[in-house]
Amino acid sequence: MGDFLAANNVCGQNLLRLVSRGNAIVAELMRLKDYVPPVFSLNSKKIVQKYGSIIIDFAYFKSANTYEQKIENDP
Repeated sequence: MGDFLAANNVCGQNLLRLVSRGNAIVAELMRLKDYVPPVFSLNSKKIVQKYGSIIIDFAYFKSANTYEQKIENDP
C-alpha cells in the first residue's frame, strides 16, 4: 500500500484517486436511495397505469426515438 502513496508513483496516485471517487459516488447513491419518491418504484397497479409509460428503464437507450415519440404524443 505504501507504494501507491509514494510521491513519485503517478500511476498509484491516480488509481487511489479514481477508487476514492468511485467510493464517494457509491456512498452518495446509497444515501440518496432512501429519498427516491415512491412513484418511481411502480408498486401499485394505479401508479403503473398512470406513470408506467413514462417511467422507463435502461431499455430507453436502445430505442430512444420510440419512447420520445410516445411521450410527445401523449396528452
